Amino acid sequence: MTKRHETSETAIAITFLVINLSTLLRQFYCLFMFLFLNPSILGLRSDYYIEKADIKV
Repeated sequence: MTKRHETSETAIAITFLVINLSTLLRQFYCLFMFLFLNPSILGLRSDYYIEKADIKV
């Protein structure tokens, strides 16, 4: 625990900064995982996906 008023304000400000940065990092991670697991959204086509046009009758 801090004893001086200015030090207490700094500790609170740093706490809010860390909370905001962790929230921002979580949002970037979720966006990255969403785009990584859904390559068709970016227009990337993989050979692992079979489309209707690939099937010959």
